[in-house]
Amino acid sequence: MTTARLCAPAYELGEYAEPVTELPELLADPEAAARLTAPAAGFDTYHWSDGQVVELMAAAAQRTLGEAGVPGDEVDLVLLATDSLPRDRSAHRDVAELLQEIGLTRATASTLGLMDCATAMAAVGTAASLVRDGSARHVLVVTGDLADHATGGERIVAGGAAIASDAAATALVSATAAGLPVLGMAHHAAPETLSAEPARQQLAARIAAHRELFARLAERHPVRPEDVRAVLPSNFARNVLEIYLSDVGYGGDRLALGNVGRIGHCLGSDPLINLADRLAEAKAAGEDAGGPDDLLVLLGAGISHLAAVLLGARPLPAGEGPG
Repeated sequence: MTTARLCAPAYELGEYAEPVTELPELLADPEAAARLTAPAAGFDTYHWSDGQVVELMAAAAQRTLGEAGVPGDEVDLVLLATDSLPRDRSAHRDVAELLQEIGLTRATASTLGLMDCATAMAAVGTAASLVRDGSARHVLVVTGDLADHATGGERIVAGGAAIASDAAATALVSATAAGLPVLGMAHHAAPETLSAEPARQQLAARIAAHRELFARLAERHPVRPEDVRAVLPSNFARNVLEIYLSDVGYGGDRLALGNVGRIGHCLGSDPLINLADRLAEAKAAGEDAGGPDDLLVLLGAGISHLAAVLLGARPLPAGEGPG
């Protein structure tokens, strides 16, 4: 069985960067403004685009393929995780133009959905399964959203725990390119978190959902919190994620949220953005992203869904690699 590798994560932020304090929603709600810009939350800047989401996707995808060293005509499948494509047949045209622009002449494309900001991590797990069983050699995962489409234009999202930014992110899941081994994936649906219960019950339900997700991940691949170098999550307020993840052993410095102030919550793109920046920082410092036994967790959190991908922190070189 082939080892799937996650290769060359890349991203493109919306071309305009603005201070969150100038958002009309925060100007009209000083209490929310104080909560979201406090050091415990950390939001400072958000990005927005006046283009189409496929423009951001194309820029990120070109960087991924270039860094991975895989020609576009060798990609078998494109998995798109987005809520920002048109709701009519014009989406087919937009995706066809996207594939043509980045040279994916042999690839077919499909979309995944219904999991909000967890969809992208489900797409990575699906891509890894297809590569692992030999159904595909190279699968390009593409995620991206514009708040105007994905959230109806709202910037304060996730129950007031985040400020949405426009962005796209991509990664190649490959049988042969150099990249981080994909070791496991788990997902969990928690519809009870959608109910209008008191805040205390909502908190308990979300904590229980994170417990279940990480229990499922450990069932599929033995993993202990002490073996995980970092969790790269959806960019919510740090104090919110600390509650959920400290409970399952992943709090403190291992919670990678250094990008919250700079980029905001880029919906499903956050984990890949955080991974791309982590790898770039390690490369610039001449360091490895982790030791041979270290692990990384990518965590996507939607309204009522969670999805996590477990990675080895040490890249595998180009080649077939171990089965």
